[in-house]
Amino acid sequence: MQVDFLIIGQGLAGSLLAKELLRRGRTVRVVDDGWKSAASQVAAGLMTPLTGRRFSLTKDYPTLFLCARDHFTPLGVFHPTDVYRLFVDAEQRTRGLKRAECSSCSPFIARITESKGELDPELTDGFGGTLMHGAWVDLPKLLADVRRELQASGCLIEATFEPSEATSAAAGLSWRHNLYGAIVYCDGYKSALRGPFTYLPWQPAKGEVLTLSSDAPQKPYVLNREGWALPMGDGRWRTGTNWQWDQLDETPSRAQQDKLLARFRGYFTSLVQVDVMDHSAGVRPCTADNRPFLGTHPSELHTHIFNGLGPRGTVWAPSLTTQMADYLIEGKALPEELSINRHPPAASGA
Repeated sequence: MQVDFLIIGQGLAGSLLAKELLRRGRTVRVVDDGWKSAASQVAAGLMTPLTGRRFSLTKDYPTLFLCARDHFTPLGVFHPTDVYRLFVDAEQRTRGLKRAECSSCSPFIARITESKGELDPELTDGFGGTLMHGAWVDLPKLLADVRRELQASGCLIEATFEPSEATSAAAGLSWRHNLYGAIVYCDGYKSALRGPFTYLPWQPAKGEVLTLSSDAPQKPYVLNREGWALPMGDGRWRTGTNWQWDQLDETPSRAQQDKLLARFRGYFTSLVQVDVMDHSAGVRPCTADNRPFLGTHPSELHTHIFNGLGPRGTVWAPSLTTQMADYLIEGKALPEELSINRHPPAASGA
């Protein structure tokens, strides 16, 4: 029997695409190595409207946010929350004040503070900050729930995938003596290292995250300043992250742990005690133009990619999943800014 789709990787992209294809009546197998390289496992899952040093509003954020809310809420992993972005200097404060006057940004801004202690005297917001309406998605729970569903339906193959093992067949591809109509690479930064899509302009970046037990005062919002700290209740926090462009592996480092702990303590005016409960690392599948990679290999017509969601993955994923499924099943065209056709092999030196 031929299976319609073989999905490589059960991170955020692979999980949502598998669920959507199954919902539409397609047969699916997902091959995954136990999340050994899934950046989704260590991602914050934060949805923040204004990002970066320039406080830019993510393109199409209102529509993307509503799509994500409607998609993730029935799965029990969507948690609306405010995010307090502490300004690092007077320049950021000026930008924040300007954003509050912008009609497209103001609906997402609950409050702007201009000096220390206006919102909370326990925080080191010496230049003030922006309290924004956002959300966080419990990605570890989402991935674990989807994994159980795939296992129960016989759709999960727990194995390490090597692209060289997949060979062309009469009506698709053969892998480990089984036939598949198509293969979809959702394997994160691994596609930058091996396989048919290495020619794309990847810029993978390692990130690390800590789960903490602390006497730090719990807050009703996420703290954000050159990183983030998510209050989990009962004295627990998750905090991250860093951007490391070399040493791309899933090995946590003591140097980054020390850096993240110092940053976490730096949010509070008083000395806080911290115990590290868990320390994880992963590599984000970032791209050179900060846009995802969707589409079909230019010469291998049964080989597709749904990848490169990067740090905005939680915001983008539900909407992109629908577009990718439409493309795979109905042949609907992908937007030019998402399609890998914007990076032909010849243009990238392949």
